[in-house]
Amino acid sequence: MQPNLNKSILFHSFFLFFVLFSTSQIAFGQNNDLQMAQYYYEQSDFGKAKLYYEKLYSPSSSQDIYNQYINTLTELKEFSEAQKITKKRIKNENFGAFYKIKLGEIYELEGEQNKANSYFESLIDDLNKKNTVSEYNLYANEFVRILKYEFAISVFEKCDKTHDNSNHKISIANLHGFLGNHELMIETYLDQIVISPNQVQYVKAILPRSINFLENESIVTLLKKQTLKKIQKNPENESMYDLLIWIFQQSNDFENAYIQVNALDKRTKKNGEKIYEFGQMCSSNKKYDLALEAFEYCIEKYNKSDFSYIASKRAILQTLQLKIFAHANYSKMDLVNLKNRYLKTLEETRETEDKFSVLQGLAYLEGFYLHNTDTAEIIYKQLLNFPGINDKQKGKVKVELADIYMLNNEIWDASLLYMQVEKKFKHDVIGSEAKYKNAKLYYYNGDFEWAQNQLDGLKASTSKLISNDAIDLSLLITDNYNMDTTPLNMKQFAQADLLIFQNKFSEAELLFDSILSRNSSHSLVDEIAFKKYEIAYKKQDFKLAEKHLNSILSNYADGILADNALFKLAELNENQLNDSRKAMSFYEKLIFEYPGSLFVIESRKRYRAYQEEFPSDTIQTIVK
Repeated sequence: MQPNLNKSILFHSFFLFFVLFSTSQIAFGQNNDLQMAQYYYEQSDFGKAKLYYEKLYSPSSSQDIYNQYINTLTELKEFSEAQKITKKRIKNENFGAFYKIKLGEIYELEGEQNKANSYFESLIDDLNKKNTVSEYNLYANEFVRILKYEFAISVFEKCDKTHDNSNHKISIANLHGFLGNHELMIETYLDQIVISPNQVQYVKAILPRSINFLENESIVTLLKKQTLKKIQKNPENESMYDLLIWIFQQSNDFENAYIQVNALDKRTKKNGEKIYEFGQMCSSNKKYDLALEAFEYCIEKYNKSDFSYIASKRAILQTLQLKIFAHANYSKMDLVNLKNRYLKTLEETRETEDKFSVLQGLAYLEGFYLHNTDTAEIIYKQLLNFPGINDKQKGKVKVELADIYMLNNEIWDASLLYMQVEKKFKHDVIGSEAKYKNAKLYYYNGDFEWAQNQLDGLKASTSKLISNDAIDLSLLITDNYNMDTTPLNMKQFAQADLLIFQNKFSEAELLFDSILSRNSSHSLVDEIAFKKYEIAYKKQDFKLAEKHLNSILSNYADGILADNALFKLAELNENQLNDSRKAMSFYEKLIFEYPGSLFVIESRKRYRAYQEEFPSDTIQTIVK
């Protein structure tokens, strides 16, 4: 019996090996055919690709192989075969939205556009209540895939009529936007906000994709009119007011936005909260006068116990300070009046938490503008021990106190505080700020290698402003220290830079002149001109500031500071010299002659605002 058993085992083993070998050979052959088919397909050799796809394809093949095979057939103009295969595929599918729409695509490729459209319409006509919302969505998504937005809209609209729980208004509005049907888009979005007021935030997020609020004036006007009509029909819908306010803000029309905010605040009985929020938004957009008007309104109209009253008392100080410092057109009396307002607010403030921000603002004013650095230091040290102060607040106070030490030439005390903040907030913007200021301290002190090493680590900072400042300072060192045969010029330049920070302008200018007297063609000449502009600006000698900037444009138009000089000239004419046309021309020059500048985006925004004030056909470029 044993020999027969062994023979049986041997036979079955051989048979199994034969089957496995044959199967692997078939699989290998199919895999090889697929590789060859895809190779010829990618090479656009569709005749050869077809030979392999014919061997590979079956009704159960993957969608990818089907797609490639059908595309191959249509490229070879074999439309009948493509249609035949697709129709079989449709029969084998439960719903088959993809293949049904693909059949219509094949009709189009054959040149049968009317047939394709009729077919697409018949697919939509066949949809009924038995079809689920998901099946409607499958059709609509396939129409969107092939950019047939009108058919997708028809599917969504039919679904909404057929199913009570279906609402595709947002999707329909988006598709109208893709088609450029702005009136229908706006009407559909607004209808959705009437039905679901909580979707106003989504609508605000999506509208800028279809409307440029600074350029599409006619569309924006239509949006305002339609929104006002909806408000009249739905006066209790707060989201409509919210949307209208947002529209005015996007259009840079803050005055009309304020009127609507006021109306909304009264209607909702929010006791000034909406007006306060609007004031904060105006302040962050540098609309200081309107922000002050909003805060003053809250202070005058509401009770001392109301949030808007308390918050506005603090916010008005911050906004006044921003307004004064932003334009540099302030007098000593302006600063004194602001200080007195701080002191009065402190007297009226009862809550410890509210006093903190007021004291911090006062310390900044005392130290950096009234130059009472001893007073500022006392206040900052008090704030470090303030009840309830959190780590972030303490970090901010330490950085500002370190700045005061820098003003008083207490360099290493400043460095110690900067390093403490950097260590505590390694992954926070305030930590990056402290690290940058400490690197700059070493730059001031002439330790350029160490400073540059720290600056290189800040180039990838999450704060774009800090990153740009670090890159600029690093380039300054690279271009003017590493390439110089003597370190004296760069060391004197850095010392003068510190003197500017310390408001010792005459001493700084003496050092700059010393550099120029030794070498009037040194690589630092344009940097010195820019620093002299900064001194003139701080001294409020705006004509002299303009002269220094113009010298950079005249002599170093191809230098790295040219775009900086242009932008500062524009701001100077806009804010201090009150020449709007000249400001516009500088923005225009920067946009067209320095397209890679970091200032282009902001310049374009301001240039467009001026175009409304001065129509383009009346503008003559002043800057040649």
